[in-house]
Amino acid sequence: MAMTDIERIKTLVGVAVDEQTEARLQIYIDNAKKAICVFIGKDVTDFPDELSYIVDAITLAKYNKFHNEGINSISEAGLSMTFNANDLQPYYNDLQAWLDRNTGLGNSGIVVGWE
Repeated sequence: MAMTDIERIKTLVGVAVDEQTEARLQIYIDNAKKAICVFIGKDVTDFPDELSYIVDAITLAKYNKFHNEGINSISEAGLSMTFNANDLQPYYNDLQAWLDRNTGLGNSGIVVGWE
């Protein structure tokens, strides 16, 4: 039996989450799916399951960035964290590969840019 998005994220977070945190995680999941769908030209109700790993990664990035929004990096007591301004950017190549495989754009001479 496949896990739901929120079940996967709660497992990846690795700690018990309260109701408020679960609601926040669900918003992060929904926003990640919407961002991906904008790039691939799909409706969010038709979200491709094979891109769920990107949803997971973006959701975890947002979760880890909570209370540090707008900050590029943070250092404290020997711990240093750097945040991407665009959490989707590391996955542009993966999204392009998905588009090439699923839309035929890779063979048609059409170029999709991600800058």
